[in-house]
Amino acid sequence: MLKNIYFKATLLSIVLLFISCEKSDTPAVENEMEVFTNATIVVTNLADNSSNTYVFEVEGHDHGHDHSVQPQNQGDDDHADHTEIELAANSEYEFAITFQNNSDASNPIDMTAEVIEEADDHHVFYEFAASSSLSYESTTGDTLDSNGNPLNLVTKWTTTTGAVIDVAAYLFHIPTSKVGTTRTDFGGAVDVEIDFEAHIE
Repeated sequence: MLKNIYFKATLLSIVLLFISCEKSDTPAVENEMEVFTNATIVVTNLADNSSNTYVFEVEGHDHGHDHSVQPQNQGDDDHADHTEIELAANSEYEFAITFQNNSDASNPIDMTAEVIEEADDHHVFYEFAASSSLSYESTTGDTLDSNGNPLNLVTKWTTTTGAVIDVAAYLFHIPTSKVGTTRTDFGGAVDVEIDFEAHIE
């Protein structure tokens, strides 16, 4: 009787050990790393519906590290590090930002769809150098997350007096807050950072 119990206990231990080893040998499934090579901003003057497109190149990175990002206005190598967006004073504009992965030229990927799909994990924020000449807000066509927070993929910008304003645009990954006035208010990691100058005349 005791031998039978001992045999069963030993057999059970072997089975449990085998299952435990099998589980530990199986690699955990990880989400595919998001890769962003470009950010595109289409600026539309709401008075006459004219528009200009600005394409920025961004460096690849992972969510655990900061990386410098170099903006580039497509087709204008002289302004590779100094993109200027011209705006008129006392006017309104729509800024529509999208993100791309063009690492494989034969298979470009629109990363905006993934940002929208994971709306709760992303947020776009434009940080201005101190200025009262420029403001922005979410507008028609923007996407909301499950808590009703706008992603700011589509925003309306309002200008007042003339000024030259440094702008840093961020795409945050898993921000700790979606409300703030500076980059540090949002926490999280930075998927994309681009910089440009808004020239209001």
